[in-house]
Amino acid sequence: MASKAQCPLKPHTLGRGIHLPLVDPDPSPAGPFKVCRQRTITVSPETGAKHWQALEYGGPEWQKIYFRLRNSVEGYNGYAKNPLAEGIEAAGSRRIRGIAAQTILLAFQLAHANRRKIKKWLETLALGGDRPRRRTHHRRKVKDRGAWTPTGHLMPAA
Repeated sequence: MASKAQCPLKPHTLGRGIHLPLVDPDPSPAGPFKVCRQRTITVSPETGAKHWQALEYGGPEWQKIYFRLRNSVEGYNGYAKNPLAEGIEAAGSRRIRGIAAQTILLAFQLAHANRRKIKKWLETLALGGDRPRRRTHHRRKVKDRGAWTPTGHLMPAA
C-alpha cells in the first residue's frame, strides 16, 4: 500500500485506512501537489527497478517455478521436523529460556539437519569407480485392492 495516499481534494481516496499517508494540500503558488491533480502516475525504470521481476507475477511460468521452490522448502521443513532426528517443531526439546538462546539452538539443529541431508546425498554418489548407491524411497507398500477387506465379505466372481 506504499503506492497509495489520501488527498482531501479527491474525496474517494479518503477513509481507506489510517495506514495510508494523508497529503496536505496547503495553498501554494505552484498549486496542489501533482499527486492530487492527476489520476495516474508514471514510475521511471530507475525508480521501479528494485521491484522488477523476471517472470510476471501469478503467470503460468511464475507458478511453475514458485510452487516447485515452495514444495522444496516445505519438504525440508518436514525433514527438519522429524521427531526421530532434530525435531525442530518441539520447542520443549530445547530446554533453555530466552528467544536468543532458543534461536541459537534452533540454528544448531538446522545445521545438523543440513549436514545429515548432505551426508545422505554423498552416500549416493559413485566414488572410486563404484556403482552409485540407490537412494531409498520412503513409499508405503501398496496392498492388493481386495486384501483390505475381511475374508468372506466379498462375493466370489461368477
